[in-house]
Amino acid sequence: MIGPKRFTVLIEFQGEILRISHEEQSNFKYVFFMVIAMIAFAIEDAIIKQLAFKLPISQVLISVGLSGLLVLYGLSIVKNEDIAHRRFIGIKFLLRMLCELVSSVFFVITMVYVSLTASSALLQIVPIMMTIGGFLLFKEPVNLKQWILILVGLFGSLLVIQPGTDMFNPLSLFALAGAFFLTLRDLLTFSMSENYEPVAIAFWGFASLTLGGVISVPFFGPFCEFSAVDVFFLGASSFFGPAAYLALIYATRGGEIGVVAPFRYSRLPIAVLIGVLVFEESPNNFTLWGCALIVVSGFFILILSNKRKNKSARSD
Repeated sequence: MIGPKRFTVLIEFQGEILRISHEEQSNFKYVFFMVIAMIAFAIEDAIIKQLAFKLPISQVLISVGLSGLLVLYGLSIVKNEDIAHRRFIGIKFLLRMLCELVSSVFFVITMVYVSLTASSALLQIVPIMMTIGGFLLFKEPVNLKQWILILVGLFGSLLVIQPGTDMFNPLSLFALAGAFFLTLRDLLTFSMSENYEPVAIAFWGFASLTLGGVISVPFFGPFCEFSAVDVFFLGASSFFGPAAYLALIYATRGGEIGVVAPFRYSRLPIAVLIGVLVFEESPNNFTLWGCALIVVSGFFILILSNKRKNKSARSD
């Protein structure tokens, strides 16, 4: 069997010859797509928060969801990808949709009523929860270093929430619940063997968002009339939302997980920057330290997990 071609590109930089392998070039490409996905997700979050200043959350979720569905449905026709196969009604896939539905509503509540910074920071504890879930459900080994990092990350989440202080907002607990359901979603995805098409995954993700909006209608009041500005933001969302989803899937499927996955954390500083500059949020030192601890602990958990998997693969 002939393996994949391997080649090296030589680049001169400040008098030194840099050797960049074909695999490294591929990872650079997938890291780029991961960062693009995180930027697009952060922008979409900001659009949702902006829309929710005037419109009820349920209306925002339905509108953003339907606009994304329309774009992805059109894309599925262009790419001739099946988004309505019977495998999409399997119990695991439906449970995955339910988890995505609940997490979407919970995160938007935190984003709108607490802050973009807090919701984005607490979203980043999903890899930490994934490590715990893998240990409990799939008996994946977790060493002492990883347990210490898990505790550091959870402590960071407490610094973001700040329970027992004047800064504590009970609605921030919705983000923790959202992270829990996102973890369940990813664990369900991990247990599914089917290789779903990227457009189909994104399509049903937006279907979950739309359904979450429909279910939450009784909790957020009557719908409001759209303004021209609202329509503009919805149009922008219909680009950034699907683009973020597809770029994320492309990055995680194509690149080495240990190289690409840590760049998920680029979403947090972008969200903090948008929160400060656009929405005049002012995270205090405890929040910023909490963000830093969550990012650092999650980053090194991913690195250690990748090293363990590579070691076991070599031993096999």
